[in-house]
Amino acid sequence: MVLARVAPSPLHIMTDITKILVAGPFGAGKTTFVATAADDPLTSERAVSDDTARLKEQTTVAMDHGTVRLATDSGTRRTVTLFGAPGQERFSFMWPLLAQGMGAYVLLVDASRLQALAQLKSVVRRFAEFAPSVPYLVAANRWDSAQMDAEELARFVGVPGAAVVACDPRVPEDVNRVLAAALALADGARLHRVSA
Repeated sequence: MVLARVAPSPLHIMTDITKILVAGPFGAGKTTFVATAADDPLTSERAVSDDTARLKEQTTVAMDHGTVRLATDSGTRRTVTLFGAPGQERFSFMWPLLAQGMGAYVLLVDASRLQALAQLKSVVRRFAEFAPSVPYLVAANRWDSAQMDAEELARFVGVPGAAVVACDPRVPEDVNRVLAAALALADGARLHRVSA
């Protein structure tokens, strides 16, 4: 499925809205992903007040949000509402709340940091507890596939190999590709629920 941005129109009637949650460890690029994807991103970043300040100056303390209006190559229009979850463990109580009603989720990770990959294992386990039947992707930012291929990365964090994709959250084409894959997973799960 190839997607392209559709300009918002006051006459546009939204018939299909899919919620996608972007989660993952601290410093993965979740806010950047939402800001790259959405025309109207809303963020809740504040100055970092603990030891993680050596990694970045600002962190999400509530959520990021944005709406993406996309057109598929078949000409249909899709609206995605994106929610970015805070990555610090102290905000993990918000993950199940933000996950309510999601069609799919994207776990974004800075694959160049072993600590972030280890933290992702915990995130994967938590999401498996409260969203066991929701499809997901692991989007690896700063990933050197020559150092660790997709199967190794998947095994390390405890997910199927097919769930791992590369993504630079600063690059609109990467973000659109990940969103298209997440939408396809959400559509497949929806069709499966309807036919069951």
